[in-house]
Amino acid sequence: MFTSDIFYIIVGDKSLIIKKQGEKLQEIIEFISFIPNVPFYCHLFDEDKNYIEEMKSLVKKLKIKNAMVIVPDDSIDLEIDRRLFIEFFMRCGVRKVNLKSQCFLLSLEDKKYISISRTTRTIVLQYIANNKSIAKKYYDKNYLDIKQIALDSKHLHADYEYDSIPVYINNINNDMEKYEDVGILISFDDFITNTMNS
Repeated sequence: MFTSDIFYIIVGDKSLIIKKQGEKLQEIIEFISFIPNVPFYCHLFDEDKNYIEEMKSLVKKLKIKNAMVIVPDDSIDLEIDRRLFIEFFMRCGVRKVNLKSQCFLLSLEDKKYISISRTTRTIVLQYIANNKSIAKKYYDKNYLDIKQIALDSKHLHADYEYDSIPVYINNINNDMEKYEDVGILISFDDFITNTMNS
C-alpha cells in the first residue's frame, strides 16, 4: 500500500520550519507576533492576514499530505492550541495532521528524562517517561531562579530521587544557554536530527 511522505512542521517562537522525511528540504516561514506573550500562531486565522492562502500555496507546491506538527511544550495542556494547529493545516490542504510536543524529541536514547523548555508564554519543567509527560510544572516565562528550577526538577517525580535521570534543555530557539549547568542543551540541529530519526 502506498503511503505519502511525512513532512515535519516545527513550531518555533516566530516561525514554522518545514522538513521532509528523508530529504534535506527545509522551508522556513517567519511570522510577526503582534501581542506580547501571545504566540504568533494565535493569529493564523486573522482575517486581515493571508496566512491560510500562503500556506495553501506552499502545501500544494511541496505536496504535503501527511504532516507531523511539532508544537511547543505548553500546548500539551491546551486543547485550543491543538485544535488550532489541526484546523489550520487541514484547511490549508494537509489531509492528515498529527501533533507531537517538542519535549518528546529531546532524546531518542533515554526512556526517562527531565525536559526544560521556554515558550512564548511560559517555562515548562517535565518528567518524560516512555514518551509520555508524567509530571510537569509551569513557571512564568521571565522566571529567573534557575537554581530553583534545577532543585524542583529533582523533586518533580519520585523516579528522579532514586535513579540517575538526564536533564535535557530545549534550546531550539537559542534562548536557554544560561541553563547549561543544569542539563544538556539540545540545539536546533540536534532537535532536527532527533525529529528525522523518530
